[in-house]
Amino acid sequence: MNSLIRRAIVAVTTATCVAALAASVVDVPSAAAQTKGDNATFAEIVGEPPNYFFPMFIASNWTVAYVPWESYLMWPPLYLWGKNGKPAFNESRSLAETPVFTTNSAGDTVVTITLKPRFWSDGQPVTTRDVQFWMNLLDANKTTYAAYVPGEFPTDVKQITYLSSEKFQIVFNAKYSSTWLLGNVLSNITPIPQHAWDKTSTSSPVGNYDMTPSGAKAVYKFLQSQAKTASTLGTNSLWKVVDGAWQISSFNATNGEASFVPNPKFPWPQPHKLSKFTEVPFSSTTAELDALESGSLDVGYVPFSSLKAIPRLETEGYKITTWTQDAFGGLILDYAKKDPATPILDQLYFRQALVHLIDMKDIISKVYDGRASYASSPVPNPGGHGEYVTAIDRRDPYPYNVTVATRLLSEHGWHVVPSGTSTCIKPGTGKNECGSGIPKGAKLDFRIIGTETSTTSFAVLQYLMSQFSLVGVNLKPKLVPESNLETNAAACSGTATTCNWNMELWITGDWPYGWPTNVPIGTENFYCGATSNYLDLCNAKNDSLIKATTTSPQPVAAIEKWENFMAKEQFQIFLPIPAYRVVAYKKQLAGVVPLTSYLYLYPTDWHFTK
Repeated sequence: MNSLIRRAIVAVTTATCVAALAASVVDVPSAAAQTKGDNATFAEIVGEPPNYFFPMFIASNWTVAYVPWESYLMWPPLYLWGKNGKPAFNESRSLAETPVFTTNSAGDTVVTITLKPRFWSDGQPVTTRDVQFWMNLLDANKTTYAAYVPGEFPTDVKQITYLSSEKFQIVFNAKYSSTWLLGNVLSNITPIPQHAWDKTSTSSPVGNYDMTPSGAKAVYKFLQSQAKTASTLGTNSLWKVVDGAWQISSFNATNGEASFVPNPKFPWPQPHKLSKFTEVPFSSTTAELDALESGSLDVGYVPFSSLKAIPRLETEGYKITTWTQDAFGGLILDYAKKDPATPILDQLYFRQALVHLIDMKDIISKVYDGRASYASSPVPNPGGHGEYVTAIDRRDPYPYNVTVATRLLSEHGWHVVPSGTSTCIKPGTGKNECGSGIPKGAKLDFRIIGTETSTTSFAVLQYLMSQFSLVGVNLKPKLVPESNLETNAAACSGTATTCNWNMELWITGDWPYGWPTNVPIGTENFYCGATSNYLDLCNAKNDSLIKATTTSPQPVAAIEKWENFMAKEQFQIFLPIPAYRVVAYKKQLAGVVPLTSYLYLYPTDWHFTK
């Protein structure tokens, strides 16, 4: 999060809840899924139903199942991206006018924002007080926010002035790139209904508690507790107050099915289109494909392993499209733990050797049937960011070559044992030695987390195990459901002293852009100390280059410089990114395409035709 496309580390308790929900999903489509007429049904991610409703998401809920497919339907941020299927700013779908950027006498960036006329579903207007409410909660609780990066938003805000009920102004503490601010900062800000949510308990009256740090903490604690109570997500009056196009009408806490009805106060396209939108859970990709083949599902997915079903689905009245994603993924390496393997992963020559063992074209053609994008850095290629993709990122910086991989290891003090386990025979920090912290006799043995055998990610795992063995790199796999990848990451994050993996294969897009980081800059996931830096990577040069992408008056050049550095260093072994889904949708359901590479849903555009 490609079942989930996860953004961050998930607490074990949350993962347990998700697993319990997934286990309860039945293989037969629900009654809602079988409803015809103007109720459009859409398949949820197998095994990962939503279980949380609050638009200031914690790391454990930074998922496609919740953020763009749930939260953004009800509480969209000020600025949305994704336009005509491209990763571009979409002013027409945003809650505010295009921001105005100026520089004050101190050299600080000043942003002036004007809200568009919008109303909450209870008839109250959306005002800057609702923005202030969100900002106050964020400022008091920022370290728990999934998108938090030390020193950045909201820490980099010097002053906010609420000029009127429609206009406010932010003064940042330095001169920043407007590209970064619009794409990755202002897209965080989400108005939430202060007149309905500014409470510290279910029995407390609505007040102005958020205006003090202690009060903001109390309100946040209350709202988060309500957001995690799956049994009341469909009935809690808090979640009925929305400014997005959709309002929750029912939620099945047993299996995660969610139905939405139009918010009557939203400026819907005319004529009015759907009267209901239902996200339907399935226990397996087989069950979901069965629902498509029976015609009981309006929008669903064709697994890569079942692409031969496409002609039959087309005969049954479906259109097929490929949903590409603006993302990167690959082999995550664990740098922070006191593990004998960590000093090995720290060696650039070792990471280079691994990349030389990977034939990306082979993976794309044999695993993904050609429906995947080449990748050698965190900048999607060809994910739509053509202006950022550099020459080095258009080709493999370390082309497939087993001989070169073998030489890299042997020249750095390793006794290479193909199909066995290579060992360090020359410890030390010299040019022909294994490297700092690597003792004599150290083995190229690694514990890797992979996904279960039914996934395409498992096929990639098998490929890597086979290829790495050619130079004596031995991978010892532990297989888990895709929904549990984040649980294992959680066990190895922050202050954890033990870890059950050295590598984790998160091939299906461990970081998609969008919601809310739309421009390919690595602050959230590669910057030292960032909440979602699940590699626990701290590299001064990397941090300096990332910082430059946020401040440079030439953001494209700055991004390209960072991109080239990441392609060279391979802190994460970048692997081809498959299409997010091969989507099947009913021919009578218009407006489904183009699908945005940021994975947002726009069922406001959907309508049935005769």
